[in-house]
Amino acid sequence: MSDDRTIEIEDYTAPAGGWGSMKSLVEISAREKIGPEALRELTRQNKPEGFACVSCAWGKPAHPHTAEFCENGAKATAWELTSYRVTPAFFQEHTVTELLGWKDFDLEQAGRLTHPLKYDAATDKYAACSWDEAFAGIGAKLKTYDPTKVIFYASGRASLETSYMYSLMARMYGSQNLPDSSNMCHETTSV
Repeated sequence: MSDDRTIEIEDYTAPAGGWGSMKSLVEISAREKIGPEALRELTRQNKPEGFACVSCAWGKPAHPHTAEFCENGAKATAWELTSYRVTPAFFQEHTVTELLGWKDFDLEQAGRLTHPLKYDAATDKYAACSWDEAFAGIGAKLKTYDPTKVIFYASGRASLETSYMYSLMARMYGSQNLPDSSNMCHETTSV
């Protein structure tokens, strides 16, 4: 993938946070093409009537300040609000074999998925499908497995509500295997 979005790493000797963080956030927001309305969303981040950070466990104080987030949390939110989209046309241009050669960063920078997709082995491409078709295919495949052997891997970035519903589905299916990215990150350092 090639476009004008590049990462430049420079020495930084100023204190962490403050105006340097604000400058970095504005640069990320410009790169992701999110407008001022999306930046206003940050004023709702980690607030009692707002939403939780997608990348950490920042508390929701009883008396919040305007900026209740760290620089990395704000960047993670900006990446979630990106205007870049990966439509079915993207997958008509690229095979899965080709995409396997892309760097993780480049794959994420392509944008957010807009449709459910189904892999077509004959073309080595993903093709758009309906939500009904996607769920029917997943259900049919799950019926072929022993539920106690199936693992439902979850994202630590998922909302509490999403994680709860996902865990209910896994348990109704008969699986108690619900690791998430936090397990992968922290279990190796546990005592």
